[in-house]
Amino acid sequence: MNSSRSLVSHARRRSAFPAAALLAAAFVVGAAGTAGAQDQASGTFTVKGAATRFAFAYTFWKANVFTSKPDLYVLFSDVAIPPDTIPKNDDGVGKMAALVRENKVHAVELHLAPQYRKLDNASDLAVYHVGLSPARFGMGGITTYEATTVTDTTLEGRARTDGPQNHDGVAWQFDVQFKVAIPPPAKGT
Repeated sequence: MNSSRSLVSHARRRSAFPAAALLAAAFVVGAAGTAGAQDQASGTFTVKGAATRFAFAYTFWKANVFTSKPDLYVLFSDVAIPPDTIPKNDDGVGKMAALVRENKVHAVELHLAPQYRKLDNASDLAVYHVGLSPARFGMGGITTYEATTVTDTTLEGRARTDGPQNHDGVAWQFDVQFKVAIPPPAKGT
């Protein structure tokens, strides 16, 4: 009886080690996976006098059709965006457009230029708001962007419209302060 109890106790100790190791590994992976949860966005997106608060920030890379290097984008939203809905490809843009048409998301997307200290010259801003357009609506030349911290891994700054804007008779503007992690470019982008 002692020997069987000893074998059971030994088996429990052996099985506890892999379980503890797996739990520790899951914690480390989970902690690394929540780096995006540390991204911060604070500000508002106002359309037709109704202000929506930005609560989420997403940083992602998107292929540039004119160069071999991907471009960096930052998306600010009032609601959490599922990973497959981030507008980093046509599928994501389509899913975001569906959320816009259902009035489930209000978001602004910045297109950053190399070194992240300024906006892209051609297309610096896209808005996602049913009050402005039934899908993604790209704009340029109306955004003030100030990068206060730029490192290989962190981007911090402020972006805003140059005062109230008017699109087809609809008054709107946004202002956001943010701090986000810069992810490494994904392979294939």
